[in-house]
Amino acid sequence: MGSGWIFLIQASPVAGQEPSDGFESAASVAFQADILEKPIVSHEGYFQLNWEVTGASGFDGSFRVSSVVDSITEGSSDGQQSLGASAEEAENGIPERVVYEGTLPSAFVSGLPDGTYRYRVEALDANGRVIATSEVPATVQVQHWAVWQATLLLAIGAIVFLAVIVVIVRGTWMHRSTSMVAETNDQAPAEGSEA
Repeated sequence: MGSGWIFLIQASPVAGQEPSDGFESAASVAFQADILEKPIVSHEGYFQLNWEVTGASGFDGSFRVSSVVDSITEGSSDGQQSLGASAEEAENGIPERVVYEGTLPSAFVSGLPDGTYRYRVEALDANGRVIATSEVPATVQVQHWAVWQATLLLAIGAIVFLAVIVVIVRGTWMHRSTSMVAETNDQAPAEGSEA
């Protein structure tokens, strides 16, 4: 009788445990290699992050991309400080703000001021549980164009725009002039032959 109870206890499911979907042990998520090799440099303040899930064929979950603060005392972009972090969170960075949640393995981030930003991606199963987190965060450096460079590019664009307008107006004027001359020449012999 004693061995029957042992078998019954070992064979019964653990109370309160959700059934596994099988992705937890094998799944991993990582940013694409070209993003991890060197930081993305954005002069416009926007960029795209791409990643892929490996080890989970038929993955039908979603993704969450969060910006990461490098230390406990560093403030967030809205001036608040991230406090109460564990040693592991301090070492790996504290997830600060979710910038993307969705099913596509790509996120477009925009509207950032100058600075260095780090992002972590998490793969979530159909129930919303985290099954994989990127081990290496993607690093992005936003360095907007200097004012003199932006002004120079604006001036060059204005000169090109005005040059195109001049060419269009001159071409239209030349076409009308040649059309009027040809029309006058066509009418002149006809008038001379009647007299």
